[in-house]
Amino acid sequence: MNSTQIAKLAGVSRSTVSKVLHNYKGIPEETRQKVLKVIKEYDYKPNTMSQALRGISPKVIALYFYERMNDPDAYRHDLGLINYNLSMLNAITMEAKKVGYSVVYELIFSYEGEKKIINMINEAFDSRKISSAVFVGLDSDAHFIAEVARPDRHIIVLDKEEDTTTGVRCLFSSDFRSAERACEHLYGNGFTRIMHISGETTKLSGFDRRRGYMSFMHKLKAEQQLECEPLILGNKFGFEMGYAVGLQFIEERLYERYNGILCGCDMIAIGFFKRLQEMRPDLIDQLGIIGFDNELVDQYVTPSLSTMSPNYRSFAHMIFDLEQNYEEFKGGMTLKLDHVLIERDSSKPSEQRTTSRIARQLTINADEVASQVDGAHAELKNEKIAEAAKAELAV
Repeated sequence: MNSTQIAKLAGVSRSTVSKVLHNYKGIPEETRQKVLKVIKEYDYKPNTMSQALRGISPKVIALYFYERMNDPDAYRHDLGLINYNLSMLNAITMEAKKVGYSVVYELIFSYEGEKKIINMINEAFDSRKISSAVFVGLDSDAHFIAEVARPDRHIIVLDKEEDTTTGVRCLFSSDFRSAERACEHLYGNGFTRIMHISGETTKLSGFDRRRGYMSFMHKLKAEQQLECEPLILGNKFGFEMGYAVGLQFIEERLYERYNGILCGCDMIAIGFFKRLQEMRPDLIDQLGIIGFDNELVDQYVTPSLSTMSPNYRSFAHMIFDLEQNYEEFKGGMTLKLDHVLIERDSSKPSEQRTTSRIARQLTINADEVASQVDGAHAELKNEKIAEAAKAELAV
């Protein structure tokens, strides 16, 4: 099915079909509805490649996930598959479907060099393969947005400050305030001596979460309620960082000074859990721990992990709201969206943790069973001894 056939079925010219598809003004409403009815009936979708050749931008939004890697051979097995990226991709894809957009995504790496990245993005826009671009994961050393931004290009950057005078729209998670809220949550649950395991401060999220932690500790000091000196360990997002700091936490006996831990991301917390489970599982119920990102695995670890979750659906909705109302915001803008606090066992007092109660009950039950088995064995042994004694006497 093509536009010529649609025009014939609707009893209009091919140019009229094209004008209806692209929302041209001046088309009589009766004619518009007639064309739309045929389009819907035959599930007609215009060819985006032919649109590009005619200079018409398709409704295609590109997601670029940025990763800083200096060595292409140091490819991590989980690269690009972190829950934040997947959840953001899923939310944007679902929202795109509602408003008639398609979504493409691509990983871009720092080792490719900014010149190559700039050329790739310029080519995508200039060839009209995409109508807009969203950039995720940029750090402070990524400078190419200024080179690809144009007043007529639809560009949105998540969690990084960029010059909005070129039309760039910047959307942020409120990491500073969310880190304060996470600390307040730990403190309110009795974990009053709080340390922080940080991610990269070259990323705005890592920088602001660290600032939020320090702000909370300064408030405690001002109120004369500070029970420990502020402590920040780590400098990278990921499981490995949490695993390494977990060893330091045990070897330096930091558990004697700190009982609350704000983690820069959930995978840091899970790495930290892993180390403690291997070396000092008795410490886990003594600590209150909270992360960021709401990873899928959070609810399956023991104890289940509390987290500050980005509002992915709000991000996606805002992206398409900005896209569809571009003229209103073409001068660029900045918006912040709050995290949602999801409380699970890891930040609850020990006696309130479901997993702890179950584990304790299982231990009690296991001890009871073991005791009963030992008793039965002893009784059987005594019976055999008695029988043997009787046999000897009979002889």
